[in-house]
Amino acid sequence: MTNGKQKTENRNLNRLLPRLLGAVLGGLFFYAGLQKHYHPYEFAEAVLAYQLGPVWLAGVAAAVLPWVELTAGSLLVVGLKRRSCLLLLILLIASFLVIMLVTMARGLKIDCGCGLFFQAEVGLVSLLQDTILLAWAGGLYWWELKAVSSER
Repeated sequence: MTNGKQKTENRNLNRLLPRLLGAVLGGLFFYAGLQKHYHPYEFAEAVLAYQLGPVWLAGVAAAVLPWVELTAGSLLVVGLKRRSCLLLLILLIASFLVIMLVTMARGLKIDCGCGLFFQAEVGLVSLLQDTILLAWAGGLYWWELKAVSSER
């Protein structure tokens, strides 16, 4: 009887833990998107500072990215379309890591424009933060895929 109860507890933990970790990750991205949405000029300036393309493209990125983060983050918090949201966040984070590496290689000393709890310069700390977020989102995505394959 104890073995069956322990398996049920493990199964519940395997369902609850990824949901909780996903909600926290979604909350972080929702908050970051909210900061960018409420401070559009500062975010647009941060995007322009990367000097990666024409001004109009930076404007499009500054207009679209907050909504992507808000949408993916909120859906992840409520538990809808989890794999799609995680995949989208993985692509965003990976893209941003590449952009930060290029920026560092070019020697630019700029604000990362992340929109989280404090302004951070593009550098090792922001790379480490995004690497952790990428591992977190990737781990949750892998966990979701594993859960789907075990249900079949």
